[in-house]
Amino acid sequence: RVMQLELFEAVKTVCENGIECNNCGVVQPVQNFQHMLAGEIKRKCRSCAREQSKLIKHLKTIHAYPNTDYTCPICNRSIQEVGRKGQKMLQSWVLDHCHDTETFRGWVCFNCNTGLGAFKDDIDKVGKAYDYLKSHLQKT
Repeated sequence: RVMQLELFEAVKTVCENGIECNNCGVVQPVQNFQHMLAGEIKRKCRSCAREQSKLIKHLKTIHAYPNTDYTCPICNRSIQEVGRKGQKMLQSWVLDHCHDTETFRGWVCFNCNTGLGAFKDDIDKVGKAYDYLKSHLQKT
């Protein structure tokens, strides 16, 4: 119980002093961040989110959306396979871009894009995940 109160106080202090944007690194007032319905506060400020949205919109204008026989270059599934259970977010390709160079990399499925994002596009982390999974393969 005491730990929960300490955690609450720590979160309250962070919110009172502002939040550091994960993108630009600037500590800003809480109202500069998107608040989710579940109470979560996104850690990318509205200004950075707006700039990323503009970049993606621009990249979409110069890189054609994939044709109907396209498959994800990571998992090799078609959009029909990815979205076969009717989830709207899985029924369209996601524009993948390099966050450092702001350049287009390709079109991937939602799941693969989420995976890349979870690893922060870090090749070492992806390699360690590969090694981890490989070391736990069931020998048949």
